[in-house]
Amino acid sequence: MKKYFKGILILCLIFTVTVVSAKKKQKAVGFKWQHIEKGLSAAVVKAPKITRISDSKVTILKIDPKFFKFDIISATEHDSLLRTVKDWSEMKGLVAAINAGMYGLDKHLYNMGYMKNFNHVNNPNLRDNYKAMAVFNPVDSTLPLFQIVDLTNQSFDNYKDKYNSCTQCMRMIDNNGKPVEWIQKHKMRCSMVVLAVDKDGNALFIFTRTPYTPNEFSKFLLSLPIGIHSAMYLEGGPEASLYVNSGDTVIEKFGSYVSRTYAHDRNDKFRKMPNVIGIRRKS
Repeated sequence: MKKYFKGILILCLIFTVTVVSAKKKQKAVGFKWQHIEKGLSAAVVKAPKITRISDSKVTILKIDPKFFKFDIISATEHDSLLRTVKDWSEMKGLVAAINAGMYGLDKHLYNMGYMKNFNHVNNPNLRDNYKAMAVFNPVDSTLPLFQIVDLTNQSFDNYKDKYNSCTQCMRMIDNNGKPVEWIQKHKMRCSMVVLAVDKDGNALFIFTRTPYTPNEFSKFLLSLPIGIHSAMYLEGGPEASLYVNSGDTVIEKFGSYVSRTYAHDRNDKFRKMPNVIGIRRKS
């Protein structure tokens, strides 16, 4: 009898392992990168939580910094005019562009957190509650080309003179690959654009028009087979934007929904903004 139950137990364990493996394989098969050009690929994935607003799809652009140069393009460094990500891209010859961070309603040319690009400083002040800093364009070739500094356990003083480009915003996934729990009095759902870095050092531009809470979205991103190391929130609502123009591949994504202030899916165009992160091919 003991041998019989032991045999049944072994069969159950084998079945469980097989089912789990099948689920993992199914998950991996459902996610596929589309090659755009050397160092650039994209994926569109269905979010696990389907809503009645928009298509519940998430667009991810993966950029290898060995093949692309990143820059912050600021209106304050040029003519003080706001432009859409598409207009900034056409003006500056960018392959792709995304929001560089949230900007002030009263001081709409300036990032709400610290921001600089080489000799131009858009905002010299660190914001205490913004705990993520994207840094790129290192002064030393031995440094990582692109990373997100977690200001809860890393000092920005150790990075600010080592990188020419920096922009500060809010953490979504910390530098241990764990979701950051946002505490909100009123649960906010919004279209969203997120900047992330994977474990291989690639930058990820991530967009969803369908609104989610930051907590929902962080956990969803960590469930994907893309090896996220850390991530930061850049912008939400109709201002959230992603533009790609790589010859044969054009991607145009703009958000809409924000709980309580813009709770609908009717936005039909890119919004103008003062600052973008753009990429160019390295020669």
